[in-house]
Amino acid sequence: MPSTEKITDVVKKSCEEIKESIKGEDIEKNDAAEVIKNVIETFFTQLRKSGYSVYLDEYLEYEHEKKSKKCIDLAKESIYSFKESNTNLKNIAESHTIEIESIVDNSTEIDIPRFKSRIEAFQNDLMEELQRANELIKSLESEIEELQKQSNIDPLTKLYNRKALEIDAKELLKHSNERNLNMALLMIDADDFKKVNDTFGHLAGDKVLILLAKLFKLSIREYDRAYRYGGEEFLIIFNRTGKEETRRVAERIMNAVRNNKLIYKGKVIRITLSMGLTAHQKGDTLESMIERADAAVYQAKNEGKDRLVVR
Repeated sequence: MPSTEKITDVVKKSCEEIKESIKGEDIEKNDAAEVIKNVIETFFTQLRKSGYSVYLDEYLEYEHEKKSKKCIDLAKESIYSFKESNTNLKNIAESHTIEIESIVDNSTEIDIPRFKSRIEAFQNDLMEELQRANELIKSLESEIEELQKQSNIDPLTKLYNRKALEIDAKELLKHSNERNLNMALLMIDADDFKKVNDTFGHLAGDKVLILLAKLFKLSIREYDRAYRYGGEEFLIIFNRTGKEETRRVAERIMNAVRNNKLIYKGKVIRITLSMGLTAHQKGDTLESMIERADAAVYQAKNEGKDRLVVR
């Protein structure tokens, strides 16, 4: 479906052509049905050129029938068809086609000034309604965008969630595989997190996760992304970054976490991290990269925790 702005352009252009066509003195030599026929054909043609579904073919089948009522009925059908979802536009179209029809007297004479005024009124009313519809569409698009954003955010840490990870990784891996671009994935697991929950309670555990999320955000670039993968596990995707550069960022994050302490109800909570880092390889999928990073985290845990393993 073409955009609302395009509908506005089509209506404006066709109405301008209609007004031009009824200015000529020779138009008064034609009967009312001929005038209506020309008006509708102009409007239909503009809509058809712009990709809207109209009844031009059906109208042309009846071209030999010089009946204004038939023309008006077809005009109403066509106007309805190009914006069926907007009830107000249907009402405007119906109102104006009835008014235009009333100007015609037995398909033999037409009141040109009145006809011109009704065409102008039709244009103005339609343009105003299209503008209102456009404003509503923009408002709805903004709301949808915000809802979409919220659906991709973990409510506790405010990091991106697994749904966002799958969407982002698909696009990044496509570019990395096609253009041989650097990309790295860092998996992070908070060491002994269950002990934090058991010792201090789940609220304290939540505060630890929030603190970690803030430290991750402060450590990465704007075009890198951090995700809560599940529980106390996190992923960071580094876009267009090689393994060594990512290693330096990972070590910076580990040091930041070591040097930060969380005071909860007068007690100090300290956290360390086990990390697994892997760089993109030709043909990688998200699953294959996560599998390598997860194996690296497992190795880091087995070797004593609080360390980074690269695979």
